[in-house]
Amino acid sequence: MHMKKISLLQSIFLLTMLLILIFVSACKPIQKPVEPESTQVISSAEAPSVVVSTPTEALPPTPTEVPAAAIVNGEIIPLSYYQNELLRYRDSQAGKTNPTPEAEIPQVVLNYLIEQQLLVQAAHLAGFSLDDQGVQAKVDQLVTNLGSGGALTNWMQVNNYDDAEFRMALRLAAEAAWQRDQIIQAVPDSVEQVRAQQIFASTQAGAERALNSLNAGGDFNKMAWEYSPESGGELGWFPRGYLLYPEVEEAAFSMAPGSYSGIIQSTIGYHILLVLGHEEAHPLTTDARVALQTRALEDWLLQARTNAVIEMRVP
Repeated sequence: MHMKKISLLQSIFLLTMLLILIFVSACKPIQKPVEPESTQVISSAEAPSVVVSTPTEALPPTPTEVPAAAIVNGEIIPLSYYQNELLRYRDSQAGKTNPTPEAEIPQVVLNYLIEQQLLVQAAHLAGFSLDDQGVQAKVDQLVTNLGSGGALTNWMQVNNYDDAEFRMALRLAAEAAWQRDQIIQAVPDSVEQVRAQQIFASTQAGAERALNSLNAGGDFNKMAWEYSPESGGELGWFPRGYLLYPEVEEAAFSMAPGSYSGIIQSTIGYHILLVLGHEEAHPLTTDARVALQTRALEDWLLQARTNAVIEMRVP
């Protein structure tokens, strides 16, 4: 029976934007400007004619609003970017055993882009951004990794990217990843943890028999192996927020080492715990640290969304 959460870091993420096409397009020749017609001519017998132009005041360009899928704290998520991400996400579902239901895909994609924008904005506030040279360096590395610009061209065409959008996506992904790393790296290597063993019974009657035997002097370890032959009921060391069943975890952290609990009911059955150890700073296992990092990222994103001003422009 699995008692611990199995989580993967985004992973929040839909299609890894790690490749890019380099456009090598022929440059159009720059036409020589046509000389303006003279508006005033001054002649002299001693000097050649001089053409004087009256300058015309340039009008400021009319701003064109970029269609948006959403606006996050005043920053636009372009509608075209959202629409192409929909295409890429749908393509990624091909061949999956349990694909995302079609009706849920638009919201999944939009949530991803909003959360990406929140991470990017936090990175900027912290002083990190990827400039054009940084983007180009990543592009150059991708060209080297794939071996040719042609390979990138083919990939981009298949994945609905043009050069401008992919460069934007590459920058956003890098900046969001930087902020994500700041969040997850804040999780310490050692935290308060408990080590416990359990006797697990699928019925209340079975749990009561076990508890009666323990109260009569029965050996906890022996009974744990009888009830769970595959693991002996060993839960190992775990931090707060790691077990799937909070009532079991809460009991474990409230008990003194060497003591066993009464019957604890969860959604899957009945547990009797024996606390084997409790330390204020015990090294995390890799799996536990990933679980805490995932929770830290989820908590950060929830708080960021709560504090953000988000305007939806698509259903």
